[in-house]
Amino acid sequence: MAVVSPSPKHIAQQIRRDVYYNAFATLERMQIDASPVNYELMCEIISGNNPELREKFARLGRDVTEEDLDVLARMYLPHHFGQSVVDESANRIHSELSTLKESLQSGQNSLSSYSSMLGQASGNFSSIDPGDTQRIQSELQAIRAATEIQRSKSDEMLESVSTHISAVTAITGDLDGFERAKFTHAATNLANRRGFNRKLAELYGGERYPDGASLILCNLLALEPFEKKELIKLKEAILQRLGSVVSQTIHATDFAAWLDRPQIGILLATTSEAEVQRVAEHIRMSCLRAFNGQRPGMPAVTARFGCSTTYDADTAASLFANAEKALETAAERAGEAVFFAEGQAGGQRKDWSLYRR
Repeated sequence: MAVVSPSPKHIAQQIRRDVYYNAFATLERMQIDASPVNYELMCEIISGNNPELREKFARLGRDVTEEDLDVLARMYLPHHFGQSVVDESANRIHSELSTLKESLQSGQNSLSSYSSMLGQASGNFSSIDPGDTQRIQSELQAIRAATEIQRSKSDEMLESVSTHISAVTAITGDLDGFERAKFTHAATNLANRRGFNRKLAELYGGERYPDGASLILCNLLALEPFEKKELIKLKEAILQRLGSVVSQTIHATDFAAWLDRPQIGILLATTSEAEVQRVAEHIRMSCLRAFNGQRPGMPAVTARFGCSTTYDADTAASLFANAEKALETAAERAGEAVFFAEGQAGGQRKDWSLYRR
């Protein structure tokens, strides 16, 4: 009787189902509410997609509380707290601007008083006897003293304005950082799944059909051994390195995201086969250098690539599905990057290799 081995896609689906089940089971065991925030956080911890988060959770020990998870969620799942962050920032900006308004009002009042004093001094001079040097000196002394006071108040006002502007700039920076964090994978510093979905939506959401673009899906095989507790820090360092390699490989007009399978999604602003091959080969060689030879017994982590273009996909979903089909073929043909294309006759699909190792 023939034994049919499960496909990589089925294995990945089973792994995801196990993660989801274990997330619920773990929350129930800890007697913590399985809210959407806690559930997503636990999935991130169990899957090992974020080694830093997993390590911080492990440090909490056995007595994990809802408050502990809330702290981690605010740090690693900021998209769940968007409104509270925006509201808090709005309140801070309102406070800074209110204080700035008071400072400017005070400065205006001070200038008005100084202007009135100068007007009064001008009237006094017109009535002073030119020969009364003592009174002239007294008036000049009063003007000098008032001018010095006004200069001091002006300096204080300028410093106050500068401080408040810096505070508002810092708050704006916090908001920008929060927005980036919502769409960034912490370990690789690439975009995360939410950022990837948003980019695909932008690609197909315009009024015009998307220009020629390519989607490369890169699967990293045999990464599971790095889920062991003693290898978590090593995996974190490797992910950081891989993220840096991908960022340096692609152009400024391209886009890359970590898709937590483990998989990397890369959108190239071209359909050039040579460019797709360059990116795939560079990442493949970088994976070999990053994962192999660092310590005895380290598993060999290899990269497989599937590519599709917007010319063969009317929607973002079909673009991704075509790349996944090509990736399945690449997994069957060890060491290849496979490009998906629709046949000209009869609509029959054909997959062809961009390169072989």
